[in-house]
Amino acid sequence: MNFDKFLFHPIHSSKTRMFSDHDAQDSSNLGIFLEYELQASSRYRRYVSVVLLKGVGCETLQLKNSLPEIIRNSDVSFSFGNYIAILMSETDDTGSLTAIERYKQDMNSRGYDVRFAYVTYPGDGKTVDDLSRVLLERLEGPTTATN
Repeated sequence: MNFDKFLFHPIHSSKTRMFSDHDAQDSSNLGIFLEYELQASSRYRRYVSVVLLKGVGCETLQLKNSLPEIIRNSDVSFSFGNYIAILMSETDDTGSLTAIERYKQDMNSRGYDVRFAYVTYPGDGKTVDDLSRVLLERLEGPTTATN
């Protein structure tokens, strides 16, 4: 499993930087969790979503510290570099958008400027690589209704 596309995407190679050991560990853990969720979702015909967020002009640590108050107990967050990924089991597009709206309201109330993107299995891809490519294209691409 190659999950490096979340960290070093070829379209944005100029934006890459060195990541700490903690960043690499979180990225690796996200890859492991996501691979497991994709297999379970395939077997049981469930959805799984990943929301990726990136602060604009605010520290990732500030965003990460506010997440426990707003994410569901069943969701898992991972931070690496300038990104935070939230893995949401059994969550479809509608659930992802609902969560993003909740995150936006909380982050805006704290004065944080945050961009969001999401992907859902199986609609946006069937592999970790497919999902990571689509997710980064959505986050780093032009501003959309979910940003």
